[in-house]
Amino acid sequence: MSQLQQLTKNVPQMAISASTQELASLIDDHLGKLRPLSPSWRVADSPISGRGIFAVRPIDKGEELFREHTLLVGPTAHPGRNLRACVQCCHLPPDGGTDSDATALCSAGCGLPVCPGCVASPRHVLECQLYRKWQPRDATRIDPRALRILSVVRCFFLSESQRKLLYALQANADRFYMKEVQRAAECFEHFPQEQDMLEYFYRTICAFNTNAFESRCRVDGREIVARALFPLAGMLNHQCTPNAGHHFEDGETIVVTATENIPAGAEITMSYTKLLWSTLARKMFLGMTKHFMCQCPRCQDPTVSPRSMYS
Repeated sequence: MSQLQQLTKNVPQMAISASTQELASLIDDHLGKLRPLSPSWRVADSPISGRGIFAVRPIDKGEELFREHTLLVGPTAHPGRNLRACVQCCHLPPDGGTDSDATALCSAGCGLPVCPGCVASPRHVLECQLYRKWQPRDATRIDPRALRILSVVRCFFLSESQRKLLYALQANADRFYMKEVQRAAECFEHFPQEQDMLEYFYRTICAFNTNAFESRCRVDGREIVARALFPLAGMLNHQCTPNAGHHFEDGETIVVTATENIPAGAEITMSYTKLLWSTLARKMFLGMTKHFMCQCPRCQDPTVSPRSMYS
């Protein structure tokens, strides 16, 4: 049995590698110039789950809480999405709208779609070298498995402080996440098989899938959906009656705003589900995708029908 098969069978558990205070310091470094001079919030242990974000003063409805650049971002590679968009800038190749993979693929043979303007960019050069080292089994077509793992592969190019932040995030273990590594490995002749490397991939995928957002922006009139890791926004815990919401300024920047007046000391929360979903639909979605059962007041209200659309 290979190391990858063994890890898939025996899923390692993830441990948080930093205290809440250390995590708060790493978040400050990550925000950089985007960090407000006097933040209206702080990172602290949460009674809801793990760590959370709390108001340090009264916050008015509509007030911007913070904006944040992504730590890691990459294609979702979902079925139905155009896989031929450049993995750097998301523009489609200038080929008149044909569906040929050949016009979108990097000519160096890494198997990644990249536009002429990004082919020589420093980030693509590094990713191209790594993918060619692993040797794609078929460099003549775009493989969605190789595309989806790209956001995780980019962890190799993080700085030391960024890696510490990645490891400090909550990472829920799931056998399905290791399957993602296994599927990516099938795309290459020489995908890493070392135990420590595979565990690093798995740890990154767990942190990514636990905290990531599907970020959205428009490029050339098309909606682009990427999966992006925003460490601070990812710490916003769920409530079915949240007091904050978010939007994306571009595919790599998230803006979080208060949707209600928030008193000092209150935890700032957002909804991981659609607000108009029924209690049953919310519970099923959270159980299947986030691995917890919500116990918020809305879900515990006995006067609300679990199947009502507006419950």
